[in-house]
Amino acid sequence: MPPVTPPAAAPMFNAPPLVVGLVVLLLLIQGVESWMGEDFQIWTLYAFSFIPKRLLENALATPYGAQVWSFVTYAFFHGGWFHVLSNCMWLLVFGTPVVRYLGNLKALVLMAVSAVAGAAAMLIPYWGDFIILVGASAAVSGAMAAAMPIMYAPGFSRVASGGEMPRALSVGELLRNRNALIFAAVFFALQLLTGASEATMGTALISEGVVAWEAHLGGFAAGLVMFYVLAARKASQA
Repeated sequence: MPPVTPPAAAPMFNAPPLVVGLVVLLLLIQGVESWMGEDFQIWTLYAFSFIPKRLLENALATPYGAQVWSFVTYAFFHGGWFHVLSNCMWLLVFGTPVVRYLGNLKALVLMAVSAVAGAAAMLIPYWGDFIILVGASAAVSGAMAAAMPIMYAPGFSRVASGGEMPRALSVGELLRNRNALIFAAVFFALQLLTGASEATMGTALISEGVVAWEAHLGGFAAGLVMFYVLAARKASQA
């Protein structure tokens, strides 16, 4: 009897090393913060969180330069274990198809730009205010938006059975796809509802104790735009 070759692990349930590595990194950072105690947590907030007032007062750049790098570094820190665990869960779900489609480098660029866009979106309502923004939610929202043209493409359901990643939906196809539009509408509705009710189980605005829904929307929009920019570059290089 010939040897039986076990079926390949389902790609969508076998997260890429990059996604696993990011999840481990986020959990490790939260663990170190919790272990080091309150003084260390306060220092990391001032060093790495996004604070709009930094752009007006250099004294808040601790250490010097934090007003620049905090547009990205805030995404690596969280307001508690529920906050980081929820972001890690959604990163596994939506980061996986994005990494598999775009590759490691382009997926990292997409999430980084989404994080920057999320922080920038916070400047609109909070310009010059002393608020402390942390969390990977904007980057995860960007991955969520970027996953839509992939998840709703014809043939995507076969990926879980070992099939190849399908061609992503074009912008026009995405705008005509009912399921994708419903997904986006639900996402936007949840963000607006969260903002109106200030309900949260994992705070992103440490000083206010509420969800930074503006950052989520900024990250989502940036992620969708960056997907098509990076996917176009991928197609031209093929």
